[in-house]
Amino acid sequence: MPGVITSLSACHGSRRGTYRRTETGGVINTIITTLTMNPSLDLYGTTDHLVEDAKTRCREVGREPGGGGINVARNLHVLGDRVHAVFPGGGSCGDMIESMLRSESISYERIPVNNPTRQNLALTETSTGRMFHFVFPGEEISEREWRACQSAIRHVSNKTRYLVLSGSLPSGAPDDFHARLASEASTRSIRVILDTSGRALGPTLCAGVYLAKLNRKELAQLGYSGDWQPESQLALMSELVRKGAAELLVVTQGDKGALMATADGQQLQAIPPPVEVVSHVGAGDSFVSLMVHSLNQGRSEADALAYGVAGAAAAISTPGSRIPAQTRIDELFVQVRRSP
Repeated sequence: MPGVITSLSACHGSRRGTYRRTETGGVINTIITTLTMNPSLDLYGTTDHLVEDAKTRCREVGREPGGGGINVARNLHVLGDRVHAVFPGGGSCGDMIESMLRSESISYERIPVNNPTRQNLALTETSTGRMFHFVFPGEEISEREWRACQSAIRHVSNKTRYLVLSGSLPSGAPDDFHARLASEASTRSIRVILDTSGRALGPTLCAGVYLAKLNRKELAQLGYSGDWQPESQLALMSELVRKGAAELLVVTQGDKGALMATADGQQLQAIPPPVEVVSHVGAGDSFVSLMVHSLNQGRSEADALAYGVAGAAAAISTPGSRIPAQTRIDELFVQVRRSP
């Protein structure tokens, strides 16, 4: 996407919203709204051996509502934040996601759609410890349906201070779907958190995004072609921030943690301690969850980055897609190496 950087030159920077803090630094009555345009019912299973050209006998070990924004909402709910999850849902899988969110006492709004919600499968081969994550694209969404999702976000409570746009766009939704919502939300002083990929990424950057989380592949799509050293990545990230891509631009680095460039000129790196990898499912969503939670609590941007890295490390060392106990995250947080 070599043209993305050029297009960012037309931006004038994203807009920083205002919000009230308590005496302890937390935010009064803040609601964090998440939007998941491509939700899923996630099935977890194990098998002794994957067998080619024959039946592979599996055992189901879990079933959870999924999709980026739903994962983030569930994590934030566990952390004690006030959340509201918006998602389109169809068929029996949509019914099950709704039922699961209700059982967890999570505030939600389900937008009815005609096509059934997808299922994904995470399968662990116990004899080798290898894990396979099968992710399906999801069914097409109609214009009437995506406009209903748009309307739901436009009418979220005026106490919403963060809007998390997370996950891929389903077929049928316009490329600038997230961009429209980001632009409108920023005019209401709502801080937009963007964690998407593919065709939705380019149009949304520079549309009033507060925090954008990318991975290395997505940074390359935005023009990076260097040696993948932190210094060269941060140089381009800072350029993108200056052109208005986001106020905080984060690029995750796998087991090397994450980098962040900020609108006030900071270039930060956070590296997690070594952990035993149990499952990579939900690591990125855990990262976003801990960053948003920390920012919502009034922590510094540097601390939020370190908590995000600690959250991802905690997630990959725990089965399933949920974050583990706060004590485990705090334990890893103090071991995170920071630069500068």
